[in-house]
Amino acid sequence: MKLLEGGRTGQIWQDGDTVVRPSGAWTPTVHRFLRHLRSRGFLGAPDPIEITGNQEVVGYVAGRVCEDLSDQFVGSERMLLSAARLLREFHSASQGFLESDREVQTWMLPPQEPREIICHGDYAPYNVATVDHEAVGIIDFDTAHPAPRLWDLAYSVYRWAPLSDPANPDVAFGLDEQLHRAEIFCTAYGATMEDRLQLPEMICRRLQALVDFMLAGAAAGDETFMEDVVAGDARLYLSDMDYVRSNRDRLLKALC
Repeated sequence: MKLLEGGRTGQIWQDGDTVVRPSGAWTPTVHRFLRHLRSRGFLGAPDPIEITGNQEVVGYVAGRVCEDLSDQFVGSERMLLSAARLLREFHSASQGFLESDREVQTWMLPPQEPREIICHGDYAPYNVATVDHEAVGIIDFDTAHPAPRLWDLAYSVYRWAPLSDPANPDVAFGLDEQLHRAEIFCTAYGATMEDRLQLPEMICRRLQALVDFMLAGAAAGDETFMEDVVAGDARLYLSDMDYVRSNRDRLLKALC
């Protein structure tokens, strides 16, 4: 087996055409959802195979995964367009699961109202598989949960623009380019004018929910969240919320 890099270091392994990774209380629901996606013709997600003990086995989604948007391969406009379209295809395929699934549903993240679809919850470059400069698949559905489409779109724009202070050395683009990329993503996704007008505040709501979840997990003794808080992740998200709010008018002008 080959150890895969990324989140939860040392816990995710590739075994041929499958991936072995830790499971949680939400995994049975997620596997039913993944089967729903395949029944709707969406093949850009892992094939759910089995759950054994505290592990799950899913199909391997082929492609390159990289979160560094300064990498020309990941940060290109072609990649941005394909990522937005892939998200829209996923959202369309996710419809109907809430109505058709008859079993008790358990999610890692709390559902958000209105429960329009099942959102991925973390649609960022590091969770998207790419081939030939285009996004072709999505991985890591642990954070999937019911929510409005805009809840997922807002976080995705935040990650792919990305809407973080360029003073951060890890941010690849200045504000003007971030705004341009945000507009490209929204247009390729098919965002409505109402979506665009709500986007800045929805990004902040999504980030606040992420911070709240992270701090609650750390307070409950979750080692991963404790490490994230110590590393300053919560402070970074709060700073990005301030950045989005301070540039709200420019963002709305670019989007609308």
